[in-house]
Order: sequence, then C-alpha cells, then structure tokens
Amino acid sequence: MPAEMIPILPSADFDASVSLWSGFGFVERGRWPGYLIVRHPDLDLELHFWLNPQVDRWTNDVACYIRFGTPGEALVRHAIWAAVTVPEPAVLSAPDVDAGGAVEFHVIDLHGNLVRLGGFPTVGQP
Repeated sequence: MPAEMIPILPSADFDASVSLWSGFGFVERGRWPGYLIVRHPDLDLELHFWLNPQVDRWTNDVACYIRFGTPGEALVRHAIWAAVTVPEPAVLSAPDVDAGGAVEFHVIDLHGNLVRLGGFPTVGQP
C-alpha cells in the first residue's frame, strides 16, 4: 500500500469543523478528546484536526494542498462544491485557470485553515 500524507489542522470547535466539511461531503470518522478525523469517501481523502481553542481565524497560517490528477477533475469538484452554502467567515474561492491550463481554488475554513486544491496538465498535454 502506498504511503499517504494527511494534514493535521487546528480547530477551535470540532462541531463547527464537522458542520463545514460535511457540506463538502466529508463524514466524521473518529473523535477523541483533542483530535478529530473527517473523511471524504468519494475522494478517499482525510483531514485531521487537533483541538486548539485559541486558534484565530484571522491569524492562522496553516495550509495544505490537495492535488487532483487533472485540471478537469479539479473543475468538476469545484462545480460540485459550488452548490454548498459556506457559512461566513469560511470561503470557497472561484477556480483560477492559468494560461497553461492549471486549475486551482481554495477553501478557508472557519478557523482560518487554507486548503488549496488544484489540478495540473501533464507535460505535453494542452
């Protein structure tokens, strides 16, 4: 089995984190004092959270990147997630498509965690 990399992000409120990420299709997989796991079954992705009641949405500088296999996959995911009502101050950005065909967008969650998502064309692919 290949290795996986899973981000561990701070959360001031696990219920708020679950509520936000469940809108994007993640389901709670485990919760312990101080630790939370959510998983997106269709994407086979996990996000982990550690409890930090002092994390400040406006100064938190924690980020991670989720890379899709192609720009098209990223655009499809954004189109699905664009139907989600995102509570303020959380943000789902519009997708950015650069001249080379790369696609990126991001979610900034309620606690200021930046989750950037994207897909890049392979070399030689338009």
